[in-house]
This record gives sequence, C-alpha cells and structure tokens, in this order.
Amino acid sequence: MGIISYKPLIDDMTWSYSRIETFNDCPYRFFLRYIKRFKDNDKFYSSYGSFIHKILERYYKGELSKNDMLTTFLLDFKKEVRGIRPKESTVQKYINAGCEYLKSFSPFPFKMIDVEKKVEFEIEDYEFIGFIDYLGFDEEDDSICIVDNKSRDLKPRSNRAKPTVKDKELDKMLRQLYLYAAGVEQEYGVLPKWLCFNCFKAGVFIKEKFDTQKYEEAKQWAVKSIEKISNTEDFEPNRDFFSCFYICGVSDHCEYDIEAREERRRS
Repeated sequence: MGIISYKPLIDDMTWSYSRIETFNDCPYRFFLRYIKRFKDNDKFYSSYGSFIHKILERYYKGELSKNDMLTTFLLDFKKEVRGIRPKESTVQKYINAGCEYLKSFSPFPFKMIDVEKKVEFEIEDYEFIGFIDYLGFDEEDDSICIVDNKSRDLKPRSNRAKPTVKDKELDKMLRQLYLYAAGVEQEYGVLPKWLCFNCFKAGVFIKEKFDTQKYEEAKQWAVKSIEKISNTEDFEPNRDFFSCFYICGVSDHCEYDIEAREERRRS
C-alpha cells in the first residue's frame, strides 16, 4: 500500500493566516484540524480572547452600551471562558486584566466601516478568506485602518537600530494584517494607511503605518508557506506541554499527546 497523498485536498483549500500559522506551530495539529477535520474543543486562553472579541463586536454593533460591557464580562465569564483552567492565580489575572480594560475602555479613534468584516481575496492563484475585527476610516486624512483585537501582549516598535525580540514578534503578527490588506485592496481599490493591534489584556494600542515592502513580503511568505504545506507528506508534531495541553483544541484526537499523558501517569 503506497503513501497517502493529501496534496489534492490541500491544493483545493481556501487559505487564511490562522491556517498557515497552525501548520507553522504544529504540522500535526494542521493535519488533525484541516485534513481529518476534527472540531476544536474549548481551551481557556482562546475562549478568553473570543469572549472579549464578542463583547467588543456587540458594542460596535450597538447591542451593548459602554456600561454594559463590564457587567457582561463579569456575569458571563464562567459560561463563556471554558476549557481546562490554569492555576487560579492566572485565571484571576485574566479576570482583572479584562475588568481594567473594560472599565477604561475608549472607542477606537476611527469611524467604523464594519466589524468582523469578511474579506475574500486571491494571492497569486490561492484563494484566501479573513475576518477583520474592525475596519475603520480616519476622517483626518481619508484613509482606511485595520484594527485587530489581540489578547497577546505585543509591544510598540522600539525603533532601535537592531530590532528587539518584541519587534520581531510584532512583525510576525503584522503578516496577518498585511494579508487582510490584500482583501481591502481587492474590495475597495485602495490599501489601508494604518495597521493596528488592540492588545486588550495589556491595555496597549499599537498603530503601525502601512509599509508596501512588508506587504509584498507578507504575500510571498504566504505563498511559500502554502507551497511547503502542499509538499508535506509527514505531518510531524511539535511537542510542547503548554501548547498541547492549554492551546491545542484538537489534542484529544492527538495520538502523540495521548502517549505523553500516559507516560506522565506512569512516571
């Protein structure tokens, strides 16, 4: 019996930043989620981020007032933030961060065009889809702005001669917004001027000016990543206890994680 080729299935996929990053984080997770199509189980950290996203979306759609945001967060936290919990002090830290952000919440400094804006676009011959958390319009210079809500603690660019570790992390995350920019360009005929991260857990708002060179680099990164995935025959796991146990939503279907848990029980 020959080796099973998943290339035809992969070649027929619609792509996204998160799909590519899933492969980069753990090829076997990509295999389970997008080839075997197992559904994700709830995880604390991802459901926390999704919960804040939902509250912000409801505010901008007019479903929640500013005062209602904090109340909704406190009342619905246990129901919405599910999955295996880290230690109680960590849970409390996340609750406190959410409370602080929502208490001092200020609307984004751009006029709203749309929230959870679906964009469908092509890069070379590959089809992409994305959902922009907040697409805004800067009335001062008639420009479009993309805002992405993040629970990750990103830092504003240091502007040092030698990029810091945090600068490199920021550039990596900006790839997502540059891909969204391709969708904006194809739908509206213009590129955004600003790419922004609303890091709600840290209470930091990062505003980056659009860079044409980085835009082209992000598109090439996406194409090369897809080509690599398409030519992959053996989807090896990246074994990391924290990621497997607290982040991966398909770990219950992962034979490697199951083996690791059995080894820990026997030790």
